[in-house]
Amino acid sequence: MVLILDTRFLITHTFPPSEEIRKKIKEFASKIAKEGLIIPSIVITEFIKIAGYKIGMESAKIRLRIWISGGAKIVPLDEELAFFAGEMALSHINIPICDVIIGTIAKHIGAKVVSDDPYFEELDIKTLWYE
Repeated sequence: MVLILDTRFLITHTFPPSEEIRKKIKEFASKIAKEGLIIPSIVITEFIKIAGYKIGMESAKIRLRIWISGGAKIVPLDEELAFFAGEMALSHINIPICDVIIGTIAKHIGAKVVSDDPYFEELDIKTLWYE
């Protein structure tokens, strides 16, 4: 199975809100690490912006490089995906563009998104979460 890592997952993994969630997400991350993992390039941008503010840009980049060295692949937004994302954004005007791009990649490759973001349900994208 191919899984797309959403920013919400990476942020929760990096900054778990409690010890209980830290344990759950660590166990969950070990399970999904055996799958084909994809990080959309827009997620890298969003993660560095959010995590970099809290732990510094270099630390945020290191966190991402750990996932990449563990086998996660980066998927850029190419021309075909950009057109598809534009169509999806036009028909889901209330959904943030980052989520539309992630959803576009998920639909294109038939993957689930590792997230609890309700926008993916509106986009008819299957999700997976640690709970």
